[in-house]
Amino acid sequence: MGRLDEDLNCLLSIKGFGEGRIATLRDTVGGKDTLIRMLTEGDVTSLSSVERISERMAVELVLAFRGEDPGSILRTEGSRSVYQSISELIRSYMQTPSGKNRTSLLLPCGDLRSREIMARDHFEMGSMVEDVDREEVRRCLLSVGKGQRSRRTNARLNYILIVEDDEAYQRVREMGLDRRCLVLSPDEMDPAAEGELVLVHNLREMDESQIPIAASVHMDSAPERIVPETVLDRYGGRMEQLRSLSRLQEIFSMEGASPMALGKLEQMNSLTKEIKGPDEIRETVEDIRSKLESAMKERIEDLTLSGSDTLSLLSSDEPPALREIYREHSKKAAEMVFNELGQRRDLFSMGYPLKVDESSLERMISDIEEEAAGERFRRKQDMAIELADLWEQVKEEIKWALDLDFRFGMGCFIKDHELQPFKAVNGWLGIYHACHLMIRSTNQRQLIDYHLGSVPGFASIMFPFRENSRSRTSLLTGANSGGKTTLLETLAQIMIMARMGLPVPADKAFLPDITDIFFYKPRRRLDAGGLEGFLKELLPLVLDVDQGSLVLADELEAMTELEAASRVIGVFVDELQKRDAYSVVVTHMADEILRFVDCRVDGIEARGLDEGHELIVDRSPMIGKHARSTPELILRKLEARSKGKEKEIYSTVLSKFDQ
Repeated sequence: MGRLDEDLNCLLSIKGFGEGRIATLRDTVGGKDTLIRMLTEGDVTSLSSVERISERMAVELVLAFRGEDPGSILRTEGSRSVYQSISELIRSYMQTPSGKNRTSLLLPCGDLRSREIMARDHFEMGSMVEDVDREEVRRCLLSVGKGQRSRRTNARLNYILIVEDDEAYQRVREMGLDRRCLVLSPDEMDPAAEGELVLVHNLREMDESQIPIAASVHMDSAPERIVPETVLDRYGGRMEQLRSLSRLQEIFSMEGASPMALGKLEQMNSLTKEIKGPDEIRETVEDIRSKLESAMKERIEDLTLSGSDTLSLLSSDEPPALREIYREHSKKAAEMVFNELGQRRDLFSMGYPLKVDESSLERMISDIEEEAAGERFRRKQDMAIELADLWEQVKEEIKWALDLDFRFGMGCFIKDHELQPFKAVNGWLGIYHACHLMIRSTNQRQLIDYHLGSVPGFASIMFPFRENSRSRTSLLTGANSGGKTTLLETLAQIMIMARMGLPVPADKAFLPDITDIFFYKPRRRLDAGGLEGFLKELLPLVLDVDQGSLVLADELEAMTELEAASRVIGVFVDELQKRDAYSVVVTHMADEILRFVDCRVDGIEARGLDEGHELIVDRSPMIGKHARSTPELILRKLEARSKGKEKEIYSTVLSKFDQ
């Protein structure tokens, strides 16, 4: 074994992959260049077709080769949770294990400019779901994904290969047929052995008439001519898969070999059904006997005016008229046997009642079985040869369908959530008509416009200019249930999806090259030990952030008492500003925090309650305006929806707001 290619050393990081296994994988797929192409393109399907490489393992190989680590961007549990929810949503659109595993390759890594191009490519996938029956396509893809793998190619077969000489025996071994079939010399053959006999000849000097063989095949023939199952097993259990694959090709105007392969398999199935078994033959013969006997009875009863007199003569010499009836029905019996069974046989002892000659019947059954075995084998030979020529094409078409699952699923995801490509920019961040991914396709969608940093002139219509809007750091204030947390999650989703190379849930998105995403969600109030751990996690991060960082923090004041929290958050926000990080910190105590830091304040403001007592809120923050929290509006909502004593207590609390 040669030294492992340096380009593939990165695969050694995967558990269970040493130099030997990687070298074997390289040689199996056709060499280093082919393997590198598969890894570069993320060709999970081709990689997982290699023996002992699962689809999950193929994904690990691709990720190890690319050296992509989402942990380098997703710096907190909150940002990792957002990424996971996006991945799970996309995964739900895939119908096959291949499509689901391929979503694991969508990591928030790489250069943002290349991801911008990738996002446009993914966006184009949305067009393929137009004017097609989604449910039918999904059913077909599900069927392709569930397509039963071909039966084990090492399973023993019911063949006995009779090898004429040593050369024929060596040839059978070279083809590996001895691992699946019993191989015997003519001298070793046991007439009582159960199995279909196939003679593999060389010089063909044997008297083949002395052996009840199904076929005689030259040793230099292709393996599928000697043992058709070497090819037929590849198609085992794939009828529904090929039927669905053919339908997909029809829907998407693709030509391929699958319909032809399907037709041949259906033809083989129908031909197999034409060959009657012993029980069916006996039933057919009995049916013929019954019909003939009934016809004979009618004729015999018509010989005289008294049918009973005619029947009484059966115990003595047959009258000439009766012999004529027997001769006539003997001829009919021969015709019926030939028409039903394709055999010219005399199976009946003529008389009344009509009897079957059992010895003749058994000889016929034996002959039919021998002929059928030969015919069945010849048909399987022909079918295996034809299907062997189609196999490589069929494999490529299955691969096409598995790739289609990812592209079609991605297209449905993009269309359902109205995703749009983003634009990579420098120095600022802006989202226009954005909406949280999980509600963008619902009737609860409320569009958001927001930006951080200095907006260039071309975008000023979307993001009206304010002097203090140049800042990349903002304290976000506003109404309870007004959408502050939703805005943070939307920003995180958009940035993470962009880094995944996906279109984003915004009509327009202008995104800087963010290399670190920190997302802190609110925690329950911490005790002394918990507070210490949280502060050790939170505050040192400001030493790592820079112009490529996005920091999103939701109600950090929940960690401790308000006075201490305002001081901690003030220092935290001040450090973020100094490092020019893109950051939004949600708070209900902006006034207290502003005692310790001078920064931009944005607000989401509630204007009142609607007829259903729900908050009327403009979800887009007002830049540079401190929006007050609205507990009194929440109280009014509760008061309107309550009765009796409960209503009175809400009214009492509301009265305190007027004092």
